[in-house]
Amino acid sequence: MSLRVRALAAALLLLGGLLGSTQPLFAQTAEEPPAAGEATLELWNRPIVVLRKTVGDRTPADRARWMAEHVAALPLDALRADVTTSPFETAHGRGVEIEIGGIPAIRIYEDDLDPESGETLEPVAAAAAVQLRGALEARLLQSDPSRLVRGGLLALGATALFALLVAAILRSRRWLTVRLIAASERGLRRASRMGVDLRRYTLRAATSGVEALAFGLGALLAYLWLTFVLVQFPYTAPWGDRLGRNLIELVEFIVEGILGASDEFLTVLAILLVTRVLTRLVSQLFLSIQQGRLRTPMFEAETAEATRRIVIGVMWVFALTAAFPFIPGSGSAAFRGIGVLAGLMLSLGSAGVVNQAMSGLVVVYSRAFHEGDYVRIGEVEGTVTKRGALATKLRNVRNEEVTLPNGLVITSPTVNYTRLAGDKGAVVSATVTIGYDAPWRQVHELLELAAGRTPGLLPAPTPHVVQRALSDFYVEYQLVAQAEHSEERALVLSRLHAEIQDAFNAHGVQIMSPHFMAQPGAPVVVPPERWHAPPAAKA
Repeated sequence: MSLRVRALAAALLLLGGLLGSTQPLFAQTAEEPPAAGEATLELWNRPIVVLRKTVGDRTPADRARWMAEHVAALPLDALRADVTTSPFETAHGRGVEIEIGGIPAIRIYEDDLDPESGETLEPVAAAAAVQLRGALEARLLQSDPSRLVRGGLLALGATALFALLVAAILRSRRWLTVRLIAASERGLRRASRMGVDLRRYTLRAATSGVEALAFGLGALLAYLWLTFVLVQFPYTAPWGDRLGRNLIELVEFIVEGILGASDEFLTVLAILLVTRVLTRLVSQLFLSIQQGRLRTPMFEAETAEATRRIVIGVMWVFALTAAFPFIPGSGSAAFRGIGVLAGLMLSLGSAGVVNQAMSGLVVVYSRAFHEGDYVRIGEVEGTVTKRGALATKLRNVRNEEVTLPNGLVITSPTVNYTRLAGDKGAVVSATVTIGYDAPWRQVHELLELAAGRTPGLLPAPTPHVVQRALSDFYVEYQLVAQAEHSEERALVLSRLHAEIQDAFNAHGVQIMSPHFMAQPGAPVVVPPERWHAPPAAKA
């Protein structure tokens, strides 16, 4: 902050030194034009007339320089005299001479006029006389100490106000940044729940936006301060007037542009507002269907969210298509080029994405599963943790997350162990093969006995046994039961297998796995006394 104060103080001292000088300061020409070109006569930063004629060996620049030096050499008392014009004619041509109290000051020839503008000599000379009178008055005011003191005091007051406003802008930057981040906190949490953490980027964007706003306000204040200070002193007043006119012209240009595009802007705004209202109504409708507060044969509660997104997306596409012709610059070549580039990028890069998105819609509308179901998709089995637009995620028994593209999901057989179980866990089934020498009634009882001993299986619905096949060497039995918690299905199935082995071994019934080439002389079973052979421990 001290560096800024020192820089500001140095600039003010330099400006005060320049403005406080009582010597006549002026510039003859804005630049050195070529010998056959044109030059502007300037006195005390005020343009008087444009010279184009070469008189003898004097170019327009030489003439402008000589006239400026001649006027600057006049005493201050002479500058208070009247400014008059009188025609003349010499060997170099006809013209008008501008005099200050009878002293020749400026000569304007007919050849100094712009031939393409159609101007005439007398009006140009009269205008130059008016400009000269204003420059002389500025020179007299510049030598007035009271005028300089008044301008200096106003400049110091404007500088103090400028410094206070800049300090207020600097102090309010952090306050505004904190408010912007707090206002967008809800949106940040929503984005984070979708798997995207935008907090760091939003903080950076908010900080950069506030810095840009502070810089813009500071630049505008500096521009206004400089304009005001320059206007307070006669010598620099033309510079201040130019700065003020430039700012006014810029504001007029912006206002005219806004007013010129007001009809199109209002049309675009009306389209967007109507679309926003309609999308809110559609969202409320599908939210009611999703929550079960509204029932309709056209839409299901499970597909309401996907349908809502599709309908709202289509509505916004139609709205943007309708509003596009009314956007300023939409018919320009640059806008068309951007549209062609965007279309090319989408067509080249979105083929796979569109395929997966369409497959995601098939997954949703087929209602094969939803989040929380225990399913088998192809060779992958687990609990559905997310049913996304592009992929489906499962958590298997090893607590691993498996991601399946939706294009693969719709081409693979899906088994849902939870859907028909309602709100009571998931279906569990175990298959065993038993020889024909074992009574099927005994096998049924043993399987149901094992099910009753298995922790995590529900007593209702009652576990039951189905004979799936009468094969050449054995009968295939399947026990069907229901796990209490779907996420524990694999663990409950493992316990059920262990209880089946214990029950069959305890009753001397042989399970026909592996296959035998010949019937053994005695049942191949594990007697109870060997169930806890080392290193197994007794329960």
